[in-house]
Amino acid sequence: MSVCIINYFRSPVKSFWDLSTKMKLMITTGTFLVLWLLMLLSFSNIFKHQLLGVTINGSKVSEKPKDKLLAGLLTADFDEDSCLSRYQSSLYRKSSPYKPSQYLISKLRSYEKLHKRCGP
Repeated sequence: MSVCIINYFRSPVKSFWDLSTKMKLMITTGTFLVLWLLMLLSFSNIFKHQLLGVTINGSKVSEKPKDKLLAGLLTADFDEDSCLSRYQSSLYRKSSPYKPSQYLISKLRSYEKLHKRCGP
């Protein structure tokens, strides 16, 4: 019975040293790979966000020109500071290769007119 109690309270560090060398190597390698993959994933997310709007031409770094009016979807009198979340929400979406239709723009303008008239 005393052997069972002693084994129960044995240190996990001591039991690690009791394992075979092959098992220790496998545990160490597995831990290293998991940590390495986590670091790689976090760095890839950081670089993806940093390079989102930047293109590299040779050794020269140039920024893409920003389309403040979002291809005609926003009017020229739009104040991006007054509605920052609306303006910035488009930056998180993939830009469309197509121009917005005149019908869409006219509906958007009538919607904005209605809310300007009815809004606070």
